[in-house]
Amino acid sequence: MLRILIIPLLLLSAITLSQEKNEWHIEFNGGAPYNIDLPLTIEQTGQPTLNLTAHFDSEPFVTPVYWVFRVAKWKNNKAWEFEMVHQKLYLQNPTPEIQYFSITHGFNTTFINRSFKTSLPVLDTCVFRIGTGVTLAHAENMIRGKELDQNGSFFDLGYYPTLPTINIALTKEILLAEFFYLNLEIKHNISYAHVPVVDGKAKLWHASFALVAGGGIRF
Repeated sequence: MLRILIIPLLLLSAITLSQEKNEWHIEFNGGAPYNIDLPLTIEQTGQPTLNLTAHFDSEPFVTPVYWVFRVAKWKNNKAWEFEMVHQKLYLQNPTPEIQYFSITHGFNTTFINRSFKTSLPVLDTCVFRIGTGVTLAHAENMIRGKELDQNGSFFDLGYYPTLPTINIALTKEILLAEFFYLNLEIKHNISYAHVPVVDGKAKLWHASFALVAGGGIRF
């Protein structure tokens, strides 16, 4: 998995290389997402297409938990960021043809964000961020009695890249000490994904709102 992240981290370094030195932030957060019900389409060769409105649960406090990792380079109240969100999706309303359908070793979304410090009447100084990137999805499913082999794609890890994905967030940072701060955030992610099933593929749009909290260091 770490090998897959090398390219976006190098891109972030290239973006910030020409900027004069200012401040780096590293953050790690947990959270709880609410998934919006959206269409799921499953296509298999020689079989009728399955169309349903998917209701996904994320079980954010069951390991592996929901988390948000972020590295930011700030200059003049603006930042370029690399962000990764780890989420799980368990289909709660399968049809009789679907024995199970999940994306649980990661519905991993990776973003390059542009962030801005701004002021709001209630929150005072806060951070608004917007970004786009790619989803790395690890599918587990059994459709019509055919179970997907989870090995494949990059390095036989079972992760399949797909896009687009969009990140929008509003964050309040509360300084705890000179180099440490608390993060309180509400975020909205929208993603399109297509993942394999035996003899076909599944296509879905995913959208969620999440309450996020965690800590960060700056240097």
